[in-house]
Amino acid sequence: MLKTMFNSDLSGKKIIIILLLAISVSSCAIKINYSYLQNYNRETFEGANAVVVYDSTGVELEKDGKYVYEQHKLVKILTMKGKAMFSEAVFGYFTKYDTVIVEQAKVISPDGEVLNVSKEDIKDVKIPAFGKFFLPNVRMKKIIFPNLEEGSSVEYLVKTISKNPPMENHFNTAVIFEGTEPIQKMVFSINSPIGLSWIKTNDDDNAIIFQENKGEDKILYKWRIKDIPGIVEEPMMPPLSDISKKIVISSIDSWKDCSKWYYELCKDKYVTNDTMNAVIDSLLVGQETREDSIRVLYYYVSKNIRYVGTKMTGEKGGYEPFPATKTFKEKYGVCRDKACLLVAMLRQAGIDADIVLINPMQVVEKEIPHIAQFNHAITAVINEDGSYIFIDGTAENTSEFLMSIEQDKAALVCNEEGEDLLLTPKVPPEENLMLINAVGNISEAGELTEKATMELSGLMGMAFRQILTKLPPEQFKQIFNMMITEMISGAVLDTFYYSDPEDLNKLLEITIEFSSDDFGLRLDENFSFKFPFSSGQGTGASISIGGGGNPFALEQRKYPLFFYTTLKTEVNEKIVIPEGFKVKELPETLDEDLGFFKTESRYTISEDSITHKAVNSFCEYIFSPDEYKEMKTILDLMSQKSGQEVVLIKKGGQE
Repeated sequence: MLKTMFNSDLSGKKIIIILLLAISVSSCAIKINYSYLQNYNRETFEGANAVVVYDSTGVELEKDGKYVYEQHKLVKILTMKGKAMFSEAVFGYFTKYDTVIVEQAKVISPDGEVLNVSKEDIKDVKIPAFGKFFLPNVRMKKIIFPNLEEGSSVEYLVKTISKNPPMENHFNTAVIFEGTEPIQKMVFSINSPIGLSWIKTNDDDNAIIFQENKGEDKILYKWRIKDIPGIVEEPMMPPLSDISKKIVISSIDSWKDCSKWYYELCKDKYVTNDTMNAVIDSLLVGQETREDSIRVLYYYVSKNIRYVGTKMTGEKGGYEPFPATKTFKEKYGVCRDKACLLVAMLRQAGIDADIVLINPMQVVEKEIPHIAQFNHAITAVINEDGSYIFIDGTAENTSEFLMSIEQDKAALVCNEEGEDLLLTPKVPPEENLMLINAVGNISEAGELTEKATMELSGLMGMAFRQILTKLPPEQFKQIFNMMITEMISGAVLDTFYYSDPEDLNKLLEITIEFSSDDFGLRLDENFSFKFPFSSGQGTGASISIGGGGNPFALEQRKYPLFFYTTLKTEVNEKIVIPEGFKVKELPETLDEDLGFFKTESRYTISEDSITHKAVNSFCEYIFSPDEYKEMKTILDLMSQKSGQEVVLIKKGGQE
């Protein structure tokens, strides 16, 4: 990189002198012509926090899969948010596989003055513990850029040396060519002696340009792009990697090769011992069916083996699991360890099972076999007909075998013969259900007392089980108090209780009782009110989506709406009306079925009561911008109708 600073006609002696001078003032400000960076400003890039001026990565690949990866990146900072975003550059690596070297790092001030980042501001540290994971042999190289301000730029040249490829003699990677900030120029190249297959995604305008140059021993593959605007993020959009321009590259011939490779890593880990066998035998006592046996072993792993990671060891640490006996003894492990243990226990019980690779959060590009697309491991039970029951041993608060966010996801069963990629089953919305049955009574004085019971299954049950086991009862009470006061101003929570959240054999139920001394509006002979669970924030759609924001706030979307799961809410609320009153007006009925989304809101009258049924079914978990527009039209109409009131009139009164 230093040679780009000097004219090509300088003599060797002069270059040496200048290099020595540069080294001697490595932490001091020096003048280099970066005047062209003045062209990157807030006026030219309206709304941007920073501009990626240049991002060039070159990979020198060897036949055994080892490689040297070198990235040169220059970013111009436009705002204070941009300063926060690019004040550090972090490069994570696993010591068993990689070495990271910072060859150059600079800060360019707004007036073009250059400050080389000092060695003290380039750190090699352990990755901080996150969640349940503390991994001392996973580290990060961190560049801290000093003296940043609006108008500054940061530049670095970083080399990664891979010394132990996960899959010998193979290479695979994915490169994203789009982000939240504009990119002026980006290049990615691989000089490879290995034949590579690749695809590009989300590039309808063919902005990614590809070139291939064949040399004597290697082929140079090069992709480049320029003048790409930043992605404007939207509420509940898919992960950026699923919507960005991207290339996926691999030398692996088939998914079966990936399946067999991972099987070989795991096959010796499934051995059990006498202590394990005794526990397995005791768990199976009294289990009447094959499913009962599967479930009791699954519950044991999910509840008794903590989902915790401390160190990645072994020849392929980070990929291969610990032996099942070790995980069983130590009572902790990450996803692959728990999946391996469950396979071992199931096999010991006479139930065929294999380990499975999956990515619950992001799309796996099926056309290109690529092991790095997976980030999670689960278990598959093999049925007599060759079908599978997928089980996630890390799901600690659900009775379902597989978390609903793992539905319809690419999965790779890993066995000796090798398997092709397949999809996990799609979950009907009824299996992720929040059902509310409520009965309220209104006195002639306008006092309301109501009791509501929520039945929660699937993702809904899992979420509430987790809350109930983590939060103290007093804090949970505050949550319900807030919910009730949002539905009815001045209402109070009288009591609440719930079933045992740790008993996965029973449906989770939560019961609340609340009251209001001044419910509805009395005007002459009329009495009007809204059903508590069917107005405002109490609508089924609002409850089902949750998350503290309205994903339907945008008039239109550029990107899909992403729910992660199918789901359904149903509210059956009965209000017993005061004696001496009859129904004068009811809100209008709404009944819409788009196939991917269904909604119903219907009021019915009996002798002394009114019942409201409100159902919302999201039959898909990802909705295109056009589908979003159709749903929003209906939900806006639903919101308008939720403002309609029930009107009662005194019997014998003038209508």
